[in-house]
Amino acid sequence: MRFTGNPRSNFLMTIIDDDNAAWLRKVVDAVGWPGNSVVGEEGAHAAWLLAQHADRYPSFQRRCLKLLEQAVAQGDASPADLACLTDRALLAKGKQQVYGTQMTARDGRFVACRLRDSETVDDRRASVGFEPLESYLQRALDQYGVPAPARMLCQSCSREIEIWLPEGGGRVTCKCPSCGFTATLRAYFPGA
Repeated sequence: MRFTGNPRSNFLMTIIDDDNAAWLRKVVDAVGWPGNSVVGEEGAHAAWLLAQHADRYPSFQRRCLKLLEQAVAQGDASPADLACLTDRALLAKGKQQVYGTQMTARDGRFVACRLRDSETVDDRRASVGFEPLESYLQRALDQYGVPAPARMLCQSCSREIEIWLPEGGGRVTCKCPSCGFTATLRAYFPGA
């Protein structure tokens, strides 16, 4: 299923992600990290994808991260997959990401979420086989199109306001141009 931005799509994706996380938890409890030697490269990559989307279970996601780190150290999993899960887990804890794999929409373009040492990010990306950050962000723009701001109703006058949503762990303040009402929206990761 592909996220389309509508509430029903988001709800269905949440159910699927929850079911997948429960299934992966059983696998991890039974065999540890399902690395290349256990399930092949395609299966190991699929396991990473389930862990990557287990955002509603941050302690489980961090457990998967530790197991994936060990698997990569043993040559049994993808360093690129580890980089993605590392960034996701760092952002969930309110920290800066390392590899720039997680992005958000801002002012009609895609940008990397909170990023540590942006001047050397392309070196870190290259070390795990990723393209330069600007190419990655351009590819997202080419694939998804120009992002648009979200729309919400002013709590005071009910006028529609456009707003760029905050990234996970962030916040944004919006002001209604009609009545001046201000509100702060905060995006959080549950249990982080």
